[in-house]
Amino acid sequence: MRSHEIKTFRCIVLFGLIAMATAMPDTSRASDWPTHLHDNYRSAATSEQLPLPLLQKWVRAMARGPRPAWDETPALQDFWHGYYGNKSRVLVDNAFHMAVAGGSLYFGSSNSNKVTCLDANDGTEIWKFYTDGPVRFAPTVYSGKVYFGSDDGYVYCLNGANGSLVWSKRATSSDELMFANGRMVSVCPVRTAVLVDNDVAYWGAGLFTGAQTGLSRYLCAYNATSGTEVWTVTPPKPLQGYPLASTTYLYMPAGKSTPVMFRRTNGNYLGAFDAYSDRQGGCYALLTNDGTFFFGPHYSGSGTWVGDYDSNTRAYEGVAKFDGNHLVVTSTYSYCSSDTALFKINRSNQQVIWNISSPYRYGLILAGDTLFAGGDDEVAALSTADGSVLWTAPVNGRVHGLAVANGGLFVSTNKGTIYSFVELKGDLDGDDDVDLIDFSMFALYWMEIGCGDCGGADLAGDDSNVDLADLKVFTENYLAGLN
Repeated sequence: MRSHEIKTFRCIVLFGLIAMATAMPDTSRASDWPTHLHDNYRSAATSEQLPLPLLQKWVRAMARGPRPAWDETPALQDFWHGYYGNKSRVLVDNAFHMAVAGGSLYFGSSNSNKVTCLDANDGTEIWKFYTDGPVRFAPTVYSGKVYFGSDDGYVYCLNGANGSLVWSKRATSSDELMFANGRMVSVCPVRTAVLVDNDVAYWGAGLFTGAQTGLSRYLCAYNATSGTEVWTVTPPKPLQGYPLASTTYLYMPAGKSTPVMFRRTNGNYLGAFDAYSDRQGGCYALLTNDGTFFFGPHYSGSGTWVGDYDSNTRAYEGVAKFDGNHLVVTSTYSYCSSDTALFKINRSNQQVIWNISSPYRYGLILAGDTLFAGGDDEVAALSTADGSVLWTAPVNGRVHGLAVANGGLFVSTNKGTIYSFVELKGDLDGDDDVDLIDFSMFALYWMEIGCGDCGGADLAGDDSNVDLADLKVFTENYLAGLN
């Protein structure tokens, strides 16, 4: 076949293979995000780096948005401690928070009483599983199974591939219901996420102290594979939020108050996180490899402390005081966000490295050397070096949920909408878009044989030719740009 005939043939094949390229499975995988804020430390950090800019690949708008248990309206005052203008502190279900693992995205619904599994590559629904109450927390994915609790009082373990039930358990034998937060729920709802580690699943259930009502609250540990009980204890206060775990200790959130600590082997209670006599410290907590960090929001009248808490000595050292919302900690730096600012702190000397005005108050995670932050109707990528904005994209609603996994950024808002963003490839003319001009340029490179650097058209980066692998990458980006 002559050279010009080869070029003509390849041009015809280019158009004919586009449909085939979109149907080819995506076998590339990066790291997972198997639980809320990535891991059982709630570090909100992954080593996965996403090349910028990003392109919106798909969007799923749910028919029913989140229906939180508690109102976001700030409490007017705390009569007991004399603080006023307090922030809401139990906002765990203000979006459909996500877990992403093995190419699938999982989320629970506080409105539709179900967990849904989507294909993370294209956003199509794979399966859904209904419960008899709101599912308020992100599922946890562990060894191919999906774990979550519901306001119906049960914790569920499902097969991650098809959504079939493996086992379900509840802490109490009572099947009574009550009216709470505008819904009929169990008298002992599961109001924590399920933490799974070393084949043991931990969770908390119950809303009452038990002294006045005759109802109780529970902290449970069950074998994650078989669903058999390891131990069940009665905590000193009701538990609400996302649990954390170190090798030895289990840290359970307690709603508006500071977290409480238990021994993992037997559930023995080891104390609370009280830091100062005036109870500063907040209800939000995360762990690091070299200690425990915790902070608010707590009382806006006195600010919020960010600090190290040594679980062995119970010693606490303050790092900073600010009206904080989110915290990400590395071995060297802390990144903190408030209602109006974002700043970076050196952990060794507690010095502020940079402090910038920021509208991104609702979410913060770290992926490689990039911060992703959520604001009103916008998600942004910021530089860890100086806080400068590197990329933004419009979305519908407040960005509360963020995850980076499997080569993509996943965004969830308070409107019940989930977005997928991926690396922009195929922008051959450099205008931050993949359009017909890029299509024409790609077609020209496609017709070349051994094109050297191929003008950037070797999108798969696997050789110095433009072939079917590159066509697949280009087509996905081109079609995503049309949405």
